[in-house]
Amino acid sequence: MCGIAGIINFNKIDKHYAVNEMLDAINFRGPDFKNVTKGEFFSAGMVRLSILDLSNNGNQPFLSSDGKILVFYNGEIYNHKELKKKYFANHNFSSSCDGEILPILFKKFGKDFVKHLKGMFSICIIDKNKKEILLIRDRFGIKPLYYNFNSDKSELTFCSEIHPLFKNKKIKKYENYSETNRYLNLGLVNATNETWFKNIYQIEPGQMLIYKKNQLNFHRYYKLSDYIDEDNDIKESNFFKLEKEIFNYISESFKQHSISDQPIGIHISGGNDSAALAVGCKKNNLHTKCYTFDYEETNFSEKNDALEISSSLGFDHSFSKIKNTELISEFEKVVKIQYEPFSSLRIVSQNHLYETYKDSCKVILDGSGGDEIAAGYKYYQVAWMLDMLKDGYKNSHKKLFKLATDQETINKSQFLAGSLMKILENNNVTEDGSSYENSNILNMNSLAEFKNIYQFESPFKSILRNVQFKDLMYTKLPRCLRYVDRASMRYSIETRLPLLDHELVQKFFSLPTKYKFIKGYQRMVLKNFSKSKLNQKIIFKNKRTIADPQSYWLKTNLKNYVQDILNSRFAKEDEIINSDKLLELFKKLFSSKKHYNSFFLFQCLNYIVWKKNVLNENND
Repeated sequence: MCGIAGIINFNKIDKHYAVNEMLDAINFRGPDFKNVTKGEFFSAGMVRLSILDLSNNGNQPFLSSDGKILVFYNGEIYNHKELKKKYFANHNFSSSCDGEILPILFKKFGKDFVKHLKGMFSICIIDKNKKEILLIRDRFGIKPLYYNFNSDKSELTFCSEIHPLFKNKKIKKYENYSETNRYLNLGLVNATNETWFKNIYQIEPGQMLIYKKNQLNFHRYYKLSDYIDEDNDIKESNFFKLEKEIFNYISESFKQHSISDQPIGIHISGGNDSAALAVGCKKNNLHTKCYTFDYEETNFSEKNDALEISSSLGFDHSFSKIKNTELISEFEKVVKIQYEPFSSLRIVSQNHLYETYKDSCKVILDGSGGDEIAAGYKYYQVAWMLDMLKDGYKNSHKKLFKLATDQETINKSQFLAGSLMKILENNNVTEDGSSYENSNILNMNSLAEFKNIYQFESPFKSILRNVQFKDLMYTKLPRCLRYVDRASMRYSIETRLPLLDHELVQKFFSLPTKYKFIKGYQRMVLKNFSKSKLNQKIIFKNKRTIADPQSYWLKTNLKNYVQDILNSRFAKEDEIINSDKLLELFKKLFSSKKHYNSFFLFQCLNYIVWKKNVLNENND
């Protein structure tokens, strides 16, 4: 695991010094080793966090035998041992590091080499002979890779994070209002290849950028839909046989994700993904330590549920808790670490957990992706119902309405209506099906040219699969992956996600729709995977719809801070948000005795603080 950076310039202008500065700016991603390599048309390098093979043999770049192929990469190749045995049994490898296989695999298979990889990765391949550069990102975008292309200067600049790109003085920091519009009007974060900075982009998941002769070409090497046979939905199939197959994939994924020369821990809450994560470790005889963030507000705490999981499995457990008196400073710290606006104050607690235990272990397993692949969100129930009706199950809607219960924030009718809106439009509705208000707050004239209708790809016949796919590739998972990567790597920690093994994702997506909602329960496969090791009361507990005290914090600990921000000269001069009208909306939250959806309010606050503390600050 590491951070990579480079500048490709076919005019042969030396950029060695700038790349060196870029790597210094992300030294926290790899404090164990740093290297910059200079060639005829490139300067590129890496900072290394040693996870596999802690010796110097794992330092980069990795080279082909003739020295003409250079590879810099960030991530883990989980099947490197299998690839070595299958294709290169007679090759004399100098290390046990996973990345050493990349240049020789590329020499053997060319650009198709990436199809053989299982793992999370962002890769830079420099072919000296062809004067060609490849930038590649893993199938679901677990590891980031950002770039700027200046065609006039024949210059491509890339890095594992955004802020070092500004060390190339040709790149200027300007707000990308298209992203502003997607965030404030549609609630989207990281839904496209764009970032919050104009002319800075990210390689998309499953995509390869090829740079040659001052031309950028993009190749999509992976599409999830190519591996899903939807005809299985209407075929007779045995649930328990399919479940057993998925169990085997889960176990294999945990086995591969557990390979490390550093201690491994897991982040868990009290939910099903965490239960499966912990059980997967136990079944693979991985004795690990559990970590959970907690709140002073005990009614939002998942400490007892998480502790019940870990104690049942014999794992040690540690907790972190932000003091409410430190909430403002912690929030502003995370604004700078994330470097782009985020969607929830929960991210502040997540960051605090990584920081608190940064010296405890260097590899963390995380359950992100479980809800998306196993159809765990509440509003998926409505998508399931629509599929069942389409496939001829006539009484499905009656069954759903009977099973649907009043949520923590809304009644069942509001939940069903809100969920339908979420599925069809994704506008002004959060996960629990409740809506939020954003009228008259935004200056639409300032965003007029950017207010395009955003369409998500819908590659499946199944409505539920399309909703899962949207969350996996556009709405929920991409933002989660960004939060996790920037938080963990800021404290030199590698986070791995066993539930996002691409073959496991394919098996879950291929599961017939009728089996994704059984006897009133979602994610039955994950529940059954865990039930041999855990009490069923833990496994079959209802999913919480309010998972953090964001609204409470805004009404109490952050109330004065919010008012100071919105009354500041900086906020009042903002051309996008009407701070006076936003303050009036906040006052509704302050006076509300019931739950008030604070999603949009926090986004506006986060946006203003980001502009002040990141966009308008000097590069650091």
